[in-house]
Amino acid sequence: MDFYIIAPVSAVSRAFVLSAPLVAIAVFIASVAANEPRSIALNGIMGCTAVVLTAAYILQLKTESSIKKASTPHQSEFTYKKIYETLQSIMRPSPSSISLLHSSGLILLVTLCIRLGATDQFGGHPANLDFGIKGYGDGDNVAFTLNFASFGHCIQGALASFLSYPAVTGLVARVCGSKSEGIDHARATSSFFFKIPSVYVLLLCQLISASMTVYPSYSLIKRAMKDLEEFSRTSHMNNTTEWVLGYVLGVGVGWLVTILVQKHMLRLAGLTGSGQENDIGKLSQVSAELTVSELNFEGNVEHGFGKSSEYRTMIMPIVYFIVSIVSTLLLLLINITSLATGLLIGLTWNVEEEAVKDKIDQDMTAVFFLVWFVVTGAFTWFASKKWPFVY
Repeated sequence: MDFYIIAPVSAVSRAFVLSAPLVAIAVFIASVAANEPRSIALNGIMGCTAVVLTAAYILQLKTESSIKKASTPHQSEFTYKKIYETLQSIMRPSPSSISLLHSSGLILLVTLCIRLGATDQFGGHPANLDFGIKGYGDGDNVAFTLNFASFGHCIQGALASFLSYPAVTGLVARVCGSKSEGIDHARATSSFFFKIPSVYVLLLCQLISASMTVYPSYSLIKRAMKDLEEFSRTSHMNNTTEWVLGYVLGVGVGWLVTILVQKHMLRLAGLTGSGQENDIGKLSQVSAELTVSELNFEGNVEHGFGKSSEYRTMIMPIVYFIVSIVSTLLLLLINITSLATGLLIGLTWNVEEEAVKDKIDQDMTAVFFLVWFVVTGAFTWFASKKWPFVY
């Protein structure tokens, strides 16, 4: 019975994720074609995201095709399929990143898109990231004006998502790492990719990624304290949009880096995609270099690349514990912020038409709560499953 429930959900989930490049391209084209002022930042970010996501999917499909064509002994312990599955597993974002960071990024994106599109209620121009007039007529509420703060918000969002990818943090940690002991440098696997990563750098990347999620929470608290009754018309809309678009760009680039790292490591394992030319002897070497522990608590071989949890035995437990707790709390904060943002927008949706205020506010508050509930629940479920976050 479980198969019939999980299989369709997995298929739908994968189809949804595979549509991401098409969605990004569609938004990019729509913003360019709109007969109104257009945001250069929106066009640029969505255009770049569409390109890198499309490139990532094409490379992934080509890699999977090469694996299907590869020749490996049927009785061999090591196969290209097994190595590929291992790479996919160790290069997924951590469960906490999936269920808290990436769910929050999507929730904020959907929430702000709904608010941006409500031009009849608030005015503005969606293609120009214009949310209309700020509360009490305090000027335009437009994202990505020509100032340092706008791009600072965007960079924070990009770093938050970009550094959540183990392929990225694994590469950064190996820049500061050491050469793996016992490597025969004449072997084809002798590569920068198999240096021992600096665990402290992995922890630092984890902490930076989580810290870069603080701005939306800060903006929420600041605007709620100053303009709670007109929250839906405050600059929290444009400021958080800048962070969210940076997050989207970081997701696209991080995904592409992940696919490139996987593809390169499969090449080091001897995969050429042309059947008989594959160097099968390199498979066991690559598997050995990725091995962190011969046996984990479940009695299985444990591999690793860019997650601090994979190398926790190489660092002081108290340091690992503190960084993990702080990172988790910060990610939990952004998830709460994504919920609070929607609820406060809904509760202050209609600040002028008192006759219908209560009904409209209740409806919109329910919509935003439902968005948070569904997305957070789905991503939490996905965090423990294969689809759709296996890259």
